[in-house]
Amino acid sequence: MDALVGAALAAGICEPLLTGLGGGGLITYRDGTSGEVTVLDFMSIFPGLTHGLKPRDFFALSVDYGPATQTFHAGKGAAAVPGVAVGLEHAHRRFGQMPLSQLGTHAARLAREGWVATKGTEVVATMLEAITTLTPESAALFSPGGVPLQEGDVVRSEAQAQAIEAFAREGAAPFVSGRYAQALVREFGPPNGSLSLEDLAAYRVVERAPVAASFHGSTLYSPPPPCLGGPLLAFGMGLLGLLRRDDDPVAVAGALASVMMEAERAREEWFDEGAETPGAVERLLGRPSMRAHRKHLLASLQHRSLIPPRGPAPGSVPGNTTHISVVDAAGNAASYTSSNGESCGTLWPDAGMPFNNFLGEEDINPLGFHLGPPAKRLPTMMSPSLLVDRDGGVIALGTGGANRIRTAMLQVLAHLLVGDLSLEEAVMYPRLHMEAGAVAIEDVGQSPEVFAAATGPGITVAPFEGRHLYFGGVHCAARSSDGLFEAVGDPRRSGCGDVA
Repeated sequence: MDALVGAALAAGICEPLLTGLGGGGLITYRDGTSGEVTVLDFMSIFPGLTHGLKPRDFFALSVDYGPATQTFHAGKGAAAVPGVAVGLEHAHRRFGQMPLSQLGTHAARLAREGWVATKGTEVVATMLEAITTLTPESAALFSPGGVPLQEGDVVRSEAQAQAIEAFAREGAAPFVSGRYAQALVREFGPPNGSLSLEDLAAYRVVERAPVAASFHGSTLYSPPPPCLGGPLLAFGMGLLGLLRRDDDPVAVAGALASVMMEAERAREEWFDEGAETPGAVERLLGRPSMRAHRKHLLASLQHRSLIPPRGPAPGSVPGNTTHISVVDAAGNAASYTSSNGESCGTLWPDAGMPFNNFLGEEDINPLGFHLGPPAKRLPTMMSPSLLVDRDGGVIALGTGGANRIRTAMLQVLAHLLVGDLSLEEAVMYPRLHMEAGAVAIEDVGQSPEVFAAATGPGITVAPFEGRHLYFGGVHCAARSSDGLFEAVGDPRRSGCGDVA
């Protein structure tokens, strides 16, 4: 947990449009001694306890990411209550050992002395230019000289360095009731937004029992609702039980596409709307549900298209999310996914950090914006997970990518547990994603039969050239039962791995 908190703070500096103290997140943690797994939920909540929840400064922008555009909402009225500062302090207090004062040193130094923008930085800064240039302060950080950050640019922020040092000294207090909290509500309260000191003071981390799914001698632990991705991932794992071990790419594509279609069918029929009702997860994963969906899946496998019709690339912008996985020699494991959404276009006053726009994301507000109620936790697809085998080996894994989170992780798990691939091979295997009557697929030279196998009646195929960030970045850290370590960062999202 010490390593995770330190890395999370550094990621907030070097991936500021993806993660940071202005966003929300989840950690799935395993105690290596007891084997107990705990989910720490610090996703954002709706504001409005003091001033009511209203749109106020809230407007739509078109975000262009290459193959398509999507409308997002920004402005100070798009900001939900942040959870990361409270969440990381809680996680450290529960499971950390080093003094918190030491864990922010590296991040503060990066902010003060400068970090070097990567190609991934350039892609995201260019994609979100319409949002990041809404205010002079944000534009100066992300489009210096009127040009979005380019690979090789050096980025410095004394304000961010001081904010990290304040967190390292005092924990979340400055961001909940102190200097940074007061500056935040002056800017993000009425007439601009709905945030108040009461909203910040009411925020709590929720510890939850994970959703668990066992398959081929391993157990997957993922966050429960209001995280939607964890139960759907467990649902997909249950359907994978029908599949035989097969390294034929045609069979793999057809099987994975069919499993994804069943998960989407379950979502549309009832799960998206009813996920937080008592017993919803048990109903989704129960025998009657799995029996019915397995029957439908087997039927669909017999009706794959012979000639896949081509369609446009899906119009969903890649989820702007960071994932960190850590394991250690004692068998402890932590999986952390965090997001700022696309950011709201205004920096956290005095802290100089981007702030979330969760109230403006259709994916997590499917019934409409600013419905609340205040203090209710927002749903999310973020699904930081742990895979534990019967001998005690553990893999921490997760990804960004909005609706592609569950499908990207399902594929890595399928290749590990059904296909018997190595961890690196499973991460690098070409991916597909089924949604809204179209299958997006990475084109790395597969045969036409592979594309055909992934489609079905009424399904179009949208190829992406090469391995693409649209399909997430499943970053993994593993410790085998005999003590060997492996770390694999997904190149789709500039991932890296380190064994120390």
